[in-house]
Formats: sequence, C-alpha cells, structure tokens
Amino acid sequence: MEEIKKRKNVVSRLHKSYLSNQSMTGYIETDIDTVYLQLRKIIELVMFACVVANDSAGLTLNKTLKKGYEIKKIKNELKRFNSDFFPSPMAEGGIDENGIRKVDDLDPSDQEFLTEEELFKVYGKAGKFLHSQREYQYGSPEEKIKILNEGIDYINKLVVLLNHHWTKITNDTFFAVVMQDENDGKVHVARMARFDGGHT
Repeated sequence: MEEIKKRKNVVSRLHKSYLSNQSMTGYIETDIDTVYLQLRKIIELVMFACVVANDSAGLTLNKTLKKGYEIKKIKNELKRFNSDFFPSPMAEGGIDENGIRKVDDLDPSDQEFLTEEELFKVYGKAGKFLHSQREYQYGSPEEKIKILNEGIDYINKLVVLLNHHWTKITNDTFFAVVMQDENDGKVHVARMARFDGGHT
C-alpha cells in the first residue's frame, strides 16, 4: 500500500507541472506514458493486496495466484474463494456516544471511486500505452490532453476507493485500511471481526 502512495505521488507531481503549463518528462506523450504506467501498476498492486489479505486470513489459495501477474486470472481465482474480495470504500461518520468511530459505505454520489468493473476496463486501456504501435496512438494535441486528464482522473478515483476501505474476507472477518493516518501519515491496517448484534 505504501508503494501505491509513492506511485500516486509521481502522478501528482506530473499533474502539478501540467497545470503550470510544463511537462515533467519534457513531452506530453511521455507524460501520458508515465501516468498510464503508474495507473496500471497501482491496479496490479490493488489486486496483489487482495491476494495477501485473503491469504493471511487463512484461505488456501492457488500457489500460482501468489506469483502471477495476470490480474483477470487473479480476479477469477479470488472469486472462487471470496466473491466479495474487492475493496469497499468507506466514509467516516464521526464518533458515537460511546466513543466509537462510525463508518458507512461511501456513497458514489458524494465522491466518485473506481468500481470493480471499471478497474478491469481501465487496466486494459492503460496497457495500450505500454507498447509502441504502428498507428500513432496519441492523436491531436487536444486528444493528448484528454488522454492525460483521463488517466489522472482514473488515479484520483482509485485514491478515493482506497483512502479508507474495508476488504471482506468472510462474513465475519474484514480488514480495515486507512491509507493516510492523521497522526503519522502511514498506512494502517486492522483486522475486524463481527460480534453478536451484527456490529464490528
């Protein structure tokens, strides 16, 4: 998860340069390549984190799954064990009268986040910028700017997905993840268990 933050920071610096009418790499084409490479790697890291979470919870996963890089195979294998493997973004709702922090599912109308379906579509789209093609793949100057902005938007939606998310392992077990702790700025992970009454 810390690596995801580092890759996101690369894109943030590139975006800041772009807003100042500068290119971080010197060319908009290589700026585009940089954004989509980081996007693709972040998506792979999200899927690897899902594998680690399920594995550490004691689920017996296929050995090839732990070493593979094909995220569609990872998805299909994870779904065999856990149909709810994908992270769920959460919204904090303050502290209740007992001093317990309240959280609820993030409403997409409040903040857009990348869904499971979108994640795999975006992954395929990002792959187009990892290889040189015979046809010129970037298009006009206006199209280049649109491609760059779309890549940045995808990464921002991934950040919303991950900022505070829960990963369901079983009906009674979850991992709660905060990407940027308010005290030390680090990733914090807690294993949560449901107790009687349906609360965690």
